[in-house]
This record gives sequence, C-alpha cells and structure tokens, in this order.
Amino acid sequence: MVNCNKKNILVVGAGFAGATIARKLAENDINVLVIDKRDHLAGNAFDYINNKGERIHKYGPHLLHGNNKSIALKFLNNFTEWVKYEHKVKALLKNGKSTVLPVNRKTIEDIYQRKFSSEDEVRIFLDSLRSNKINPTNSDEFFESQVGNKIADIFFRPYTRKMWGMDPKYLTVGVGSRLPVRTNYDDRYFSDSFQALPKKGYKFLIENMLDHKKIEVKLNCEFNKDMESYYDHSFLCIPIDSYFSYVYGKLPYRSIKFENKISYENDLPASVVNFTDESKYTRMTQWNLLPNSGVSNDGSKTITYEIPCSMEENPKEFYYPVHTKESLKKYKKYCLLSKKIKHITFCGRAGLFKYIDMLPCVLIHISMIKKFLNN
Repeated sequence: MVNCNKKNILVVGAGFAGATIARKLAENDINVLVIDKRDHLAGNAFDYINNKGERIHKYGPHLLHGNNKSIALKFLNNFTEWVKYEHKVKALLKNGKSTVLPVNRKTIEDIYQRKFSSEDEVRIFLDSLRSNKINPTNSDEFFESQVGNKIADIFFRPYTRKMWGMDPKYLTVGVGSRLPVRTNYDDRYFSDSFQALPKKGYKFLIENMLDHKKIEVKLNCEFNKDMESYYDHSFLCIPIDSYFSYVYGKLPYRSIKFENKISYENDLPASVVNFTDESKYTRMTQWNLLPNSGVSNDGSKTITYEIPCSMEENPKEFYYPVHTKESLKKYKKYCLLSKKIKHITFCGRAGLFKYIDMLPCVLIHISMIKKFLNN
C-alpha cells in the first residue's frame, strides 16, 4: 500500500538509475517529475545515429551483461528487444600486433612466445609469475599477485595510470580486480549468461521506460535545492558531495574526453582496442562492428578514441569515482550526513560514489524503491 504522503516525487537524472526509479514509482500510481541537466535521456548510455548511419555511444561503449534470470533483466525486457552480442576486446602491443584482453591462455602465449599443452600447464606457469607472498592491499599489489610484473607492466599499470590519473598503488583492490585472468582460450570480455545490446539503442530503451502517464520529463533542467519543497521526496542522481557544498572536501572523480575520427582503413581487430603504450589514449571503438549499429553510407567508419582526464579539464562530466582509502572514508561521512535528511535519497553512480554496471544499477534501484514504498 502506497503511503498517502508519497504522491509527488522528484527524480534528478534520466539515466538507468533515474529511469528505473521513475518507472517503478509510476507503476505504483505515484506522480513523478524526472529532470536532467543534459538535452537528452539515457545519461552516459545515450546513443544516436550519426549522419553516416552509424549508431554512436556518445559517452563511450556501453555493453549490457549479466545473469539471464535476473530481476533487472526481466524488468528491462518490457522496454526493448535485444541483439545478442558477446563483447571482445584486443590490446594493441608496442610491436603493432594485438592480443586478447582480458588476459587468457592466448595472451600469455603471445607475450611469452610459447605454447601450452593444457590449462594445468598454464596455471603452473602463471603461479611461477605471481608474487604469491603478497596479500594485496591496493591495485598495484593485486596486479603483481595475479599475473606478475611483466604482464602487469604491459596491460595493467600503464592503462591504470592513464585511466585514474594516479599510480595503482593508491587505488583500492576493487578497482584493479574488475578483469579476470583466464587459463583457457575464452576471448570474451564478459562470461555472463546474458550479453546483448538493445536492438534500437539505449536512448530508445530509456524513452520506453519513461513513457508512462504518471511520468513527466524535463531536459536542460538543472537541479537546485529549492525544488525539494514542492515534492514529497527527491531521488538525486547527483554527486553527493556537491549537495552538501563539499563540507568534507570534494570526492575525486575521473572524466573522459572523446575524439571521433573517420577511417577508410581495414577494420580494427575487435570493436574495442585498448592501448598499452604511454600515449594519452586508453582505447578506441569502431562502432559499425557492434551488431545494432548501421553501416556507414559512404564506406567509411567512425572510430572513437578515449582520453581520461581530470574533472577540471572536463567540468560536470562525471564518469568514474576514484576509490582510495581516503575517498571512501570521506564518502562515508557524506552518507552519514545524508541519513539525517529524510526527504532525499541519493542514487546512481554519482550519488552512491560507485561504478555500477547497467543491470546491477537497475537491480539496486528496484530494491531501493521497494524499500521506499514499504516504509
């Protein structure tokens, strides 16, 4: 039973988190206003068709993956058809050749110029590379404990320094542990049972989620605290530290800049290729290699290069919360402060100071609304 005091809700942010919150509230007969500072829906997952007919993810490639029986997927199935896509990534080596990423048996064979007769042999070899005596307390130690220094120096340390703008020894273990290390030839980036792209794109998916008589959407609309007084509750997908005027200092984030280049050369060896060098780029994406993208009408292909940067270089474009021991302590202080304000809830990547994949994001916010409605 919906509390009579929960009839008008403000949701700030029209990405996966905000759209999930708004839809679940609307389905419970609650009026919702969704606002977003940008001129489009879908947050960082926003995609569009360019003038050549290719579907571009404006803020970098978004690959949806997870458990094919998850509650989040069942929810999203109401708003889109899917195109099966198992994402594969290559890493460009200094010799101009490419190899598989995440690190697997083929990667190790390429780097060490040797062949293995079995997975057991790969495991034994990996064990000889690892620093087994290390109990990792940071990402750098995690890399060394998992693959040893040579592989860490090729695939993980240079990329991490560019991506996060700091040495991996200052990052928590969780930052460095996102990629698996495999002893077989599985070259898929993810091993989840469900891997797909929305047939008509993420923008279409989010539009369908927000298409409800109880939901109103306003774009190009900046949030300010005065708005709260007009609503029974506000869900804020904004940086939690900014809301509290940085009383404990700023939480660190990394941003990304994108360069689109037109190519008439051969296709990349995979839709996404990571750089292992010391250049400013971390990766490049060829969009027409994704199955829900169209093919260019002039035979060219758009390739997007990513340049991680500080927030000062790309203001208000929040991508990755930087998790260090100090930043997590600071975030906990902001959480305690937020619990004192009963009419607001922080959500999304910026509000929760957490990198969240799309299906987990949907699940987290379905649970959040269930709890909200039961209070």
